[in-house]
Amino acid sequence: MTQTASMSQNGARGLVRGGALDVLRFVAALFIVLYHVAERAPVSLFALHPALSRGYLGTDFFLMLSGYVLARTYGERVLSGGVGTGEFLKRRMLRIWPAHLVMLVVFVAFVLGTAAIGLAPQNPQWFQWSQLLPQVFLVQAWFVPGISGWNMPTWTLSALIVCYAGFPAAWRLTAKVRSPWTTLAVGVAIFLAVDYAALAATGIPGHQLPLRFGLVRGIPLFVLGMLVARMPTTIPSRLADGLAIAAGLGVFALQALGRFDHASLALLSLLIYAAGASGAKGSAWASLAGRLSFSLFLTNQLVAVVWFGAQRAAAARFGFDATMLWLTWALALPACVAGAWLFERLVDTPLQAWIKRWSRREAAVPAPASEPIAA
Repeated sequence: MTQTASMSQNGARGLVRGGALDVLRFVAALFIVLYHVAERAPVSLFALHPALSRGYLGTDFFLMLSGYVLARTYGERVLSGGVGTGEFLKRRMLRIWPAHLVMLVVFVAFVLGTAAIGLAPQNPQWFQWSQLLPQVFLVQAWFVPGISGWNMPTWTLSALIVCYAGFPAAWRLTAKVRSPWTTLAVGVAIFLAVDYAALAATGIPGHQLPLRFGLVRGIPLFVLGMLVARMPTTIPSRLADGLAIAAGLGVFALQALGRFDHASLALLSLLIYAAGASGAKGSAWASLAGRLSFSLFLTNQLVAVVWFGAQRAAAARFGFDATMLWLTWALALPACVAGAWLFERLVDTPLQAWIKRWSRREAAVPAPASEPIAA
């Protein structure tokens, strides 16, 4: 996503590449990875403290952050007509779908390769061929029945595609309401209504629904983040930084005290707002962390499968004691980060560079006289 440090026309402070939001995105991605591997520890982390079982809040944070960043990045261009709905959706699809498809091909090749040499997956229910096609086209969160296996985290991309398609129209609609507080209140009301309706219908609140109900879970959270982006960001930088620190500490404190999901989501919204309003300068390390978060999101599932498969084989061969089991489990986190770095450097960045060159060549070709030129 293109982020700038400029001031928008309404005086709002622009997003900074390598700023606080990139750092938060990476930290949240690491927490989600920890959540995914928690039960692979010698003793399940979920049994050590209930807070470690609330990794779903990290995913909810990502969904809100997506709405916020897209609104801050594209909002003015959508209102001015600088980017249309079709063009916007095309850009978002070209950003996420090619890398997703490459990773899915690698995943399938790995499963087929290990099966060919007689190695069965530890959890074969996650690799059902009937679930592969919905993942290819990123529709697995559109109420597709069955267990959404393979590269499971991509259910959020499946939900976000619908959010992307509706974003330009939703942003134009909310812009007609002068008060950002009014639109935010409506967004909160919609979120709570969906949350409690899901709880009444399924026994599970909306923000925790299973992956195949990703649209119900994802759209209200995306809208919340989008509406937070309407709030004025002209507050002093020190106040924004203080609010961000207080909100972050508040989220951790709540998890230690018990399960307070709605309060936690409110604080995460405040954290996004404050980090977006921060005037802190960007850094190269934070920018790298932000880029790695997408690759970490795409690759962590496969890296974990490979890592823990190797761990099981090594433990059986060499007879690991408890200390060695914990050590090799803990090393899975840096292994996932290393895998994400390799994917970002060797796959995602070159792939996006090629797509940009292809897009420029396509734009340079004149449209036939019988067809209108897209805006």
